[in-house]
Amino acid sequence: MLMTITTLLNKTRLSFIAVFLLLLFIQPLIDPDYFWHLKTGEYILSHHALPAGDIFSFTRFGQPWVLHEWLFEVVLYGMFAWLGPLGVKLLTVTFAMSALGIVFVLTRRIAQSTAVASVLMFIAALPFAGGLAPRPQLITYCCFAIFLFVLLTHKYYNAGRSLLLLPFLMVIWVNAHGGYLIGIALVGLFTSSEWINYWMGHARTRQQKQRLVWLTQVVCATTLASLINPGFLAHWLYPFQVLGMAANDLIQEWQSPNFHDFGPKAYLMLVLIFILSYSFASRKPDITEVLIPAFFIVMGFLATRHIPVAVLAVVPFIALALSRGTIATISASWHRSSLASWYTKWLGSSKELGQGEFVLNWIVLAIFTTSLVAYAPTYHSNDKEKVNEVLPVNAANFVAANGITGNMFNNYGEGGYLIYRLSPALKVFIDGRADIYGDKFLTDFLDIYSGKANWKEKFDRLSIDFAIVGKDAPIRQLLLAEGSFKEVYFDQHHSVLLRNTSKFQALLSKAANQGPG
Repeated sequence: MLMTITTLLNKTRLSFIAVFLLLLFIQPLIDPDYFWHLKTGEYILSHHALPAGDIFSFTRFGQPWVLHEWLFEVVLYGMFAWLGPLGVKLLTVTFAMSALGIVFVLTRRIAQSTAVASVLMFIAALPFAGGLAPRPQLITYCCFAIFLFVLLTHKYYNAGRSLLLLPFLMVIWVNAHGGYLIGIALVGLFTSSEWINYWMGHARTRQQKQRLVWLTQVVCATTLASLINPGFLAHWLYPFQVLGMAANDLIQEWQSPNFHDFGPKAYLMLVLIFILSYSFASRKPDITEVLIPAFFIVMGFLATRHIPVAVLAVVPFIALALSRGTIATISASWHRSSLASWYTKWLGSSKELGQGEFVLNWIVLAIFTTSLVAYAPTYHSNDKEKVNEVLPVNAANFVAANGITGNMFNNYGEGGYLIYRLSPALKVFIDGRADIYGDKFLTDFLDIYSGKANWKEKFDRLSIDFAIVGKDAPIRQLLLAEGSFKEVYFDQHHSVLLRNTSKFQALLSKAANQGPG
């Protein structure tokens, strides 16, 4: 029994566990949208119902709200209630590593090489890490990986029964994230491509057609399963409404990747490997093997948020191309090289570790874990300052401690945290739920925040009582210069401004005497 447990930790599992622990160790909880997801999960569990409309903003209060992520939010808050921030980190890393692990198993099976799969997954993990945050996209990564695994094992290994998993998984996906549309796109494109392959083939058989008919039936069932959600058709149409918003051009994650950044550079390298692997493959790819990876590669170029899905999609097809002669060619070239002769002479003839390898793996894992624990106090010593640099933690604490009430003005990116910290006592002006606010409202917000010519007219119509804004926000300078607002709190990163009225006279007088801070 002890020997069985010992030998479980091979090099592959050691690598995955090490990456899991490292991500768990360094994962910051600073994504603003995470906080409103957490607060929504709390509301659902405490009220045993979904909100009938918006409950977090005063500008859109009561407006219909399509809760396309409610299932993830419930799970997210459940983990937070159970284990606190550690539970959220565990949930985040588990979903991310599960998606990578599923694709790794698929890639290894296709390439028939653990080494090739490991190298590809290492490269893929670099751009994939850009999507690592406690948000519902994690569900899309996992479900997409499973869909891809099922479809490709059906195609290459005749695993037809596994297709039945897709409709049941879709029911979870459609209630956990609007990215379920990616799953429908994947199965639809895959099925269409397979039918084209069939009609273009020279040796069409009855068995092939039966497999395609079965695949088509499952795809129809999967699409219909996406209607099993609280909003029915409204929920079904939601992703199309979001994709059509002009405001997406203003949101960073919907913009094309900046290839000056490290993650997009790694993605570009992965795409180049894909092109080269297909160029040197000994067998011409079929329609499916071209359209599926190409479609998701283009998606990754169109929006940064699609890069993790594109990475998951392209890696198995690289392995497929490599398995068609490229790996054998590289292997033959290696064995003919002088470097291989040197390796064989000096290193290749060394004694095999045998069972000792597994013991060594456990020792390495123990040293790695101990090092992380020992370094934790140093690494996390400035966490509070780092968090307050991104989120208005101290400013929100000031507002709560002093009982400030009324209509709040805040930045788009910080609304999610303010919901978490101040709701239900206070409602935000705006937050990351762009679909709730719509294009016109977002445009008006940007006009106000950046101080465009008509900013004051739009601002005055909103009856704002106080503002929580960044120290460098143009609106802060404008409000202070205009004179109707006074600053009662500021730190290195954020500021609280109150309207100069009798309602806040005590706080304004205190700030005037002591200075804000």
